[in-house]
Amino acid sequence: MIIASTIFSDVLSFLDDDNSGRYGEAKDLVPALNKAVGYLVTVFNSAFEAKKLSPEVLRDLSVTKVLPVTGTNTKKCDLSSITDLWTILSVSPDPTVIGSPETFSDTKHLSASRLTLEQWDNSSVDPFSPGSGISIAADFVRAAYIGPNQFMGDGKLYLMMRPGSVFTADKVAIFYLKNPSKVATGASIIELPQSIYSLLVDKTLNFLSLQHGPESVYNKITDRDVSQLVSLMIS
Repeated sequence: MIIASTIFSDVLSFLDDDNSGRYGEAKDLVPALNKAVGYLVTVFNSAFEAKKLSPEVLRDLSVTKVLPVTGTNTKKCDLSSITDLWTILSVSPDPTVIGSPETFSDTKHLSASRLTLEQWDNSSVDPFSPGSGISIAADFVRAAYIGPNQFMGDGKLYLMMRPGSVFTADKVAIFYLKNPSKVATGASIIELPQSIYSLLVDKTLNFLSLQHGPESVYNKITDRDVSQLVSLMIS
């Protein structure tokens, strides 16, 4: 993890080495750093989509949450309590839980397979597909899910899981990446790897020192951005 004040110090050493006091923390540095973090989240998304990095590399942003599910043949899970969702890593149906409030302890089944809507529809009549809607021998049953999406028309995000037969208790463990917390002051922690520190400094400096317009290169993700990020993460 990275402390915001160290980013601020390095940025000012490049931009204001005579200590003019021109740049303030709340007015200039905090907004620029938040833009830089948001920009790098977008670059990470591009790297994930290109399968150059796995989301699991961001360990400081990994969260596990046990949530209730409802339904019979198809289970649904309301994700309203997860307000910081970036991307889902894995879904474990019917986990072993401990404590109060309940926390994840162990898995009972293989992780549910993530399906597209088309695959989900087709699996309802395909006994060989994860999430099959056809009754098959218990040893061959594989759970599947779709989402998150607004399936119910109530504005909430849900996961839909099938078959309901894998659940002995109406619970599911969601493993996900949370969005990095917003920087508020120099004491704020940035939950990104130390290996991309120099990239954060560079992007903060760019956002602080340049007047951005609609054609600014800093609003666009380039192959170079992705390659630089991947190189730093695996070095």
